[in-house]
Amino acid sequence: MTRVAKIDILTAQLPFRFSFGHALAERRSSTNVYVRLTLEDGSVGYGEGVPREYVTGETVEGAVTALVERQAPVLLGRDLGEPDDVPAAIAEVPDAPDLAAHCALELALLDAAGKHFGLAVAHWLGGQPAEVVQYDAVIPFSSPKKLAAIALVVRALGIRQVKIKVGSDLERELGSLRLLRRLLPRRVDLRVDANCAWSADEALAAIARMRPYGISAVEQPLPGEDLDGLRKVTAETPETIIVDESLRTVEEAASLVETKACDAFNIRVSKCGGLLNSMRIAHIAREHGLGCVVGAQVGESGILSAAGRHLAAAIRPRYVEGSGGRLLLREDLTVENVLPGRRGRAKPHSGPGLGVHVKEATLAKLTESEQSLEAEVVETR
Repeated sequence: MTRVAKIDILTAQLPFRFSFGHALAERRSSTNVYVRLTLEDGSVGYGEGVPREYVTGETVEGAVTALVERQAPVLLGRDLGEPDDVPAAIAEVPDAPDLAAHCALELALLDAAGKHFGLAVAHWLGGQPAEVVQYDAVIPFSSPKKLAAIALVVRALGIRQVKIKVGSDLERELGSLRLLRRLLPRRVDLRVDANCAWSADEALAAIARMRPYGISAVEQPLPGEDLDGLRKVTAETPETIIVDESLRTVEEAASLVETKACDAFNIRVSKCGGLLNSMRIAHIAREHGLGCVVGAQVGESGILSAAGRHLAAAIRPRYVEGSGGRLLLREDLTVENVLPGRRGRAKPHSGPGLGVHVKEATLAKLTESEQSLEAEVVETR
């Protein structure tokens, strides 16, 4: 038996090696929220959330307030006698609209409890996880020169699935697709992500012009709330229509299924409030014959990358994104290098909890704010 003794809530800014742009934003760093959760026996777990106002409506300041005032106090002092107590405790923590905050707290508890009970987080996800996860390449807005260089790296690494951001300048993007098809092997699965850039009619016209380049899927062609438009595009388009910004909660997943507004879900651990909600959304997709993508927030550290890899191993999706680690970040927070190897292949992290070790000195250097909550000391006689 142990209990939650202390919860530290931190924010940290992670600088990028290069800017990453798409139709909704361009950024050179990411300010993320972290939770360090300590159990009474000394086990320490880490969690991470990436609040993005244009995705879930969250700000960093709002996420911290949610953690301090509404979420962390629910777990503080909570007893954990057996593994089943962990999801039961998480179920009592309010999630929407504070999804990134909930994710950070949930991951920290799963990580600490995994260390206490000697279990990987896969224990709470169920099923038999895949032994290997295969990642895709995701290409931001790029000049032709940069795009050509990226394409040659993708080809050299043998990566077979590529997503490119679109939604800014159709003529330029058609040129980008033409260049990719010239430089990459024809067997490469090429898809596009418009990040809410188009109306339904604009989407249908743009997709028709991209079709000669053999795109397999189109992600979030319309604004997230336009379910009628998404249903129209899904019905009239042979390519797979994936939703991302339209999907954050279990309730939204059910609504998307009911309205037939897509063919596949992009499930991002932070956006969806953690691993357990992500698994619930994946089950809805599976039950209704929809595909899945395990996505990632730009600027995740190795903490969230590890969580995403466990999720991908559990649900075995069609596409897997993220785990950019030291390729994107000037400094990652985990000892482990989370970058995939050749062909984008990587094994789920082994060991208890998330299976990664946080570099405390690096986190401390990048930390911008910190608050601590401690449980009352319980005297035993």
